Amino acid sequence: MKSAWKPGSFTPDANATLRLTYGYVKGYSIQDAVIYEPKTWLSGMIEKATLGGEYQLYPALLTAFKNRSFGKWTAGGRQDVPLAILYNTDTSGGNSGSPVMNAYGELVAINFDRTYSATINDYAWNDQYSRSIGVDIRFVLWVTEQVAGAGFLLKEMGV
Repeated sequence: MKSAWKPGSFTPDANATLRLTYGYVKGYSIQDAVIYEPKTWLSGMIEKATLGGEYQLYPALLTAFKNRSFGKWTAGGRQDVPLAILYNTDTSGGNSGSPVMNAYGELVAINFDRTYSATINDYAWNDQYSRSIGVDIRFVLWVTEQVAGAGFLLKEMGV
C-alpha cells in the first residue's frame, strides 16, 4: 500500500488492483451510411488479405480456411468462424489481454484494442462511439486446433 510505504499526500492509482467494467456487444455508426457491425468473421479477414497491399496471412491459416476446416468453432448458422467483437465497455491502455466474459462468467473474447474513434476514451467516454475490440475466443481456439495443430492443448484444458 503506497500510503504505508510513503507517508504524505499522493495521487492514488489503480495499479495492481482488480478492475471491472461491464457493457454489451454493440456495433456503431460514426458517420452517415457507415455502419460497423458488432461481429466480424474469418471470411472478412481472408477477403482483406486478398485485396492486395501489405496485409498477409499465415499460410496454414489460409489452407485451413480454403479446406473449410472449421471444426466445431462456427457460429450463427454460418460456415465461418467468428473473429472479433465490438463492445461498449470502458477500457484503457493496459487492458490488452484482459478477459471478456459474458453474464455467466464464461470467457468469450480477449480484449486487445479500441476502435479509432474510441482513442479518446481515457478522457471522454461516449456510448455513441466508444467501442473496444476483442478477439472472439472461438477464433483463438480454432487457430489453436486447426491452424497450429495443437488440439492436444484444448484436450488438456478440457475444452
